[in-house]
Amino acid sequence: MANWVMGMKVTMKDVKRVGISGVRPADVKKAGGAGNAIKLIATCDGRRLQVSPTEVSKTDPICVNGTLNAVTFSSEHSGKQTIIGRGAGGMETASAVLRDLIEIRDTVFER
Repeated sequence: MANWVMGMKVTMKDVKRVGISGVRPADVKKAGGAGNAIKLIATCDGRRLQVSPTEVSKTDPICVNGTLNAVTFSSEHSGKQTIIGRGAGGMETASAVLRDLIEIRDTVFER
């Protein structure tokens, strides 16, 4: 998304990644007591890319569960917007594969 939407030229090696292995049950309990959840959140500020466990309010639209994914972005004219959609499952995977194949086809035949 950083490359496509924001015009960046980055690869996976440019993303700082912190997994969930450092999140303890006590961290989850503390977050829950404050009305929050700990989610693996990707952020991009136009220069830096990061994925890490982040405490998020359960009322924040980005705090989705199950097979849902969400993305929040800021626009100069419309402010913060959140898009939520299914991100896992057979139909979603098939759609992503088909989209990738169409992009590969279009790229190959453009040459």
